[in-house]
Amino acid sequence: MLIYLINNNTKSTISADSIINIPFMRTVTLGFPLIHLPSVDSTNNFAAGILRKENATEGTVILADVQTHGKGQGDNSWLSDKGLNLLCSVILKPDFLPAYKQFYLSMCISAGINDCLTDLGIRSQVKWPNDILIKGKKVSGILIENTILSQNLHTSIIGIGLNVNQVSFHPGIPNPVSLAGETGKTYDIEQLLEKLLPFLEKRLNQLYAEDFAVIKSQYLNCLWLLNTRAAFTDQKGDFEGRIVDVAESGELMILTSAGETRMYGFKEVEFSGY
Repeated sequence: MLIYLINNNTKSTISADSIINIPFMRTVTLGFPLIHLPSVDSTNNFAAGILRKENATEGTVILADVQTHGKGQGDNSWLSDKGLNLLCSVILKPDFLPAYKQFYLSMCISAGINDCLTDLGIRSQVKWPNDILIKGKKVSGILIENTILSQNLHTSIIGIGLNVNQVSFHPGIPNPVSLAGETGKTYDIEQLLEKLLPFLEKRLNQLYAEDFAVIKSQYLNCLWLLNTRAAFTDQKGDFEGRIVDVAESGELMILTSAGETRMYGFKEVEFSGY
């Protein structure tokens, strides 16, 4: 028996007895199935329920018109008026990824949203760790909830909130902006999701191919305040410095004006001005 290998339009044959090492290229497709809910407490909670009850398909997307108890980072809530914004969660099973590299997943999602907005003609940036800004105001937030098994990620739920058509916000929300508020246009939420998913797929497939250097480079390319002198505040007080890098494990690296490199976890440092 012969096996045919086709490369660059040239067909060659080899014996079936030959040993061939063909690398397995794992990819992910998003949105099959797509579950659209008129209302839910939280799309992340709904996704977690699916994972507990059944063998959920990787790439499942849950879209909601409104969340009654939307979740943000830490103890924060995500507030959104019904039918005006993109509220969704994605189920992934990145069991190849070591837990200490889980921030690469965050980098992919952040860069994917940024890619989509760029394609819409909107200039945005990523505020570490994964907020999306337009002109310094927050247009999107990401909440990633992982489970870990044997030192690798087991499941991941990617929650995304993107302000789309809402132009009036709760006074407790700091510095919000929406796509409509920025462009004056009205967007179809489902069509916007259809546009976003291929950009997320592209970035995630870089992760599944373990192109870590590419992922980090592209994340840094859209990182807000990178190499920009600014004022920050940490537990020691106010200081000046500039963001110079992000560690593989996700910590923000700031070089102070005194020449000291400091590393920070989530909410351990705040931008306080230019």
